[in-house]
Amino acid sequence: MRRCHIKTYWEEHDKEHEIRVEFTVWPGCRGARDSLCGVLGAGPPLEPDEDPEVEITGVSLTATGGAIELSQKDCERIEEECWQYLEEMSEPEDRE
Repeated sequence: MRRCHIKTYWEEHDKEHEIRVEFTVWPGCRGARDSLCGVLGAGPPLEPDEDPEVEITGVSLTATGGAIELSQKDCERIEEECWQYLEEMSEPEDRE
């Protein structure tokens, strides 16, 4: 588990507001596997794998710190921005 935050924008009544989004990243994990020919974990799955997940834990206006509620559409867009942020942070910097 890893906690992160990003700043992004949220639109309300045709006005754009900067917001701070706090989120938790849950890494995926491999489900338990049966043994195969004496090799532990090499056999068929006993339980499904879990995919990585982003969970938004807090959203507030940057200017006032006031909490806001997001629509489902806004949540999906912001979750995608969280994944993009994580991808950018995991890429090695080009060094010359």
